[in-house]
Amino acid sequence: MSTFGKDSQSRFTGVGVPNTRRDFLKRSMYLGAAAIAAGPLGKTLARSSAKPGSRMKFGLVTYQWGKDWDLPTLIANCERAGVLGVELRTEHAHGVESDLNARQRRDVKRRFDNSAVTLVGLGTNFAFHHVDSAKLRADIEGAKQYIKLSHDVGGSGVKVKPNDLPKGVPYAETMEQIGKSLNELGRFGADYGQEIRLEVHGSCSPLPVVKGIMDVADHPNVGVCWNCNSQDLEGRGLEYNFNLVKDRFGDTVHIREVNIGSYPYQELMNLFVAADYVGWILLEARTGPEDRVKALAEQRQAWEEMVAKAQSRRAGRRGRSGVKITELADKLRVEINGELFTEYNFKNVPRPYFYPVIGPTGEPVIRHWPMKEGLDEGDDKRDHVHHRSLWYTHGEVNGQDFWGEGGKSGKIVHDRFLKVSSGRKVGIIQSRNKWVAVNGEVVCTDTRTHKFYNRARGQTMDFEITIHASEGKVVMGDTKEGSMAIRLAPTMRVEGKVGKGHIVNSEGTRDKEAWGKRAAWCDYYGPVKGQVVGVAIFDHPQNPKHPTWWHVRTYGLFAANPFGVHDFESKTKGIGDITIGAGKSLTFKYRFYFHKGDTNQAKVAEHYREYAARK
Repeated sequence: MSTFGKDSQSRFTGVGVPNTRRDFLKRSMYLGAAAIAAGPLGKTLARSSAKPGSRMKFGLVTYQWGKDWDLPTLIANCERAGVLGVELRTEHAHGVESDLNARQRRDVKRRFDNSAVTLVGLGTNFAFHHVDSAKLRADIEGAKQYIKLSHDVGGSGVKVKPNDLPKGVPYAETMEQIGKSLNELGRFGADYGQEIRLEVHGSCSPLPVVKGIMDVADHPNVGVCWNCNSQDLEGRGLEYNFNLVKDRFGDTVHIREVNIGSYPYQELMNLFVAADYVGWILLEARTGPEDRVKALAEQRQAWEEMVAKAQSRRAGRRGRSGVKITELADKLRVEINGELFTEYNFKNVPRPYFYPVIGPTGEPVIRHWPMKEGLDEGDDKRDHVHHRSLWYTHGEVNGQDFWGEGGKSGKIVHDRFLKVSSGRKVGIIQSRNKWVAVNGEVVCTDTRTHKFYNRARGQTMDFEITIHASEGKVVMGDTKEGSMAIRLAPTMRVEGKVGKGHIVNSEGTRDKEAWGKRAAWCDYYGPVKGQVVGVAIFDHPQNPKHPTWWHVRTYGLFAANPFGVHDFESKTKGIGDITIGAGKSLTFKYRFYFHKGDTNQAKVAEHYREYAARK
């Protein structure tokens, strides 16, 4: 219940509390609030307000340091500490509760309006996991009352909780119930200009659980309030868990004392700055210092230093602009503007291949198996061991299988690098390889040129291969098993346990109907970690038999194959053969375009036209 009553007027008056913002600005000449301008972050902002992370602000959750401060004291203490935002937790001494009358609500709003402190919102304990439907409805309706209250007192949102996974209730059912409850509140809050902030809390603290909730709670007015729990570090670690929900962050983040304990706050601030997060970083303190105002100012200063360090780190990484190719013992590492794009694996492998391949959202767009175990989201299949990320080969070369990895399969063996160069706009790997049959004989050789571009939108990689009939005549046989290929992430598949993707080619043919069809380009897109991304492969007009046929499967295999006419069109075996005379060569050119969004959003056709115009 509210503490407003007979003594409500005394709780909203206080000696020395400024009545207007102008009064505050005068007082700030000698109060601690001016310290924010003198701290590391303040100096940084003075130089460039556009610097990543510069729009984050530091505030306070009234739990625990402000729980016994009435409203005038709370505001005054925040001003003294230079902490200019606050989330009011319910049932604390400030007394801002849903039973306030209209006059009292106006009084709360006026006090914040006349101070330097922003009322960020209200923190409630309403949760939506309850098995009892009456309790669930009571919490939903209770949250609505605080949404109205936050609107009336000048806040911008209300914090709620998931909060549990009841025993005996199917996991999916609980996710559905919580998510639908949040959607109802999201719609209600939107009418009042109030964001619904789901605190990562309780048994629902693991971030995969929160992501599952947010997959249901798809209303744009529902956001995640990161809460700095130990579960953030579980599984594949902080960055992975952060990325699971970073596109659903709301306007608030909860942290504990940043200079106490083992939680990696510097790493967290690095992630928020890299994401250019715009919102409030709110201290939800747990210790009991003797001078809480002093301690609050110290926490703000420590946070500012972390942000400044994260910004310097990001600036240093951005300073490494361009494409950098680093030679390692058994592979080449390709980085674009300091971020990993892919690695070229060439030693002790069945054939050279690229793994991993990082898409435009920072997540891999390929299947991890068989290179690594246990990383494929929701995927329990272990099919086609020879589908190694991104590669080029063919299933029938002078009768020898180079597609599979069985006992009768040949290998493509790296011979030497002809060129490895980094550059501001483009990086290049050029190599020479031998196609070696099971009996050890060299069937043919090839020269491959890979180009990696530094572009503002999406990633672009060109692949050019020249097959040399250096050992005698070469027949590239008529089989569907080839050739320029990539195996996509399980969630991008059209079919399968977790597949939610689609295939579309330049002729408008979609999904399973695209297999075996000819087209100038083909695009395969689907969700990866909640964001739709795609991979388009372009067949250059100069290629033999252009437009090519597509060996593209709904289970995630995606390959351009100009040889397999027999399989694709049910014609006489051998009609798709291409013969390279002894001493002659044959060249194919392809482009990979890794993009955000679906085919239309990524303007795949437009990008193809630009590529096709190149010689």
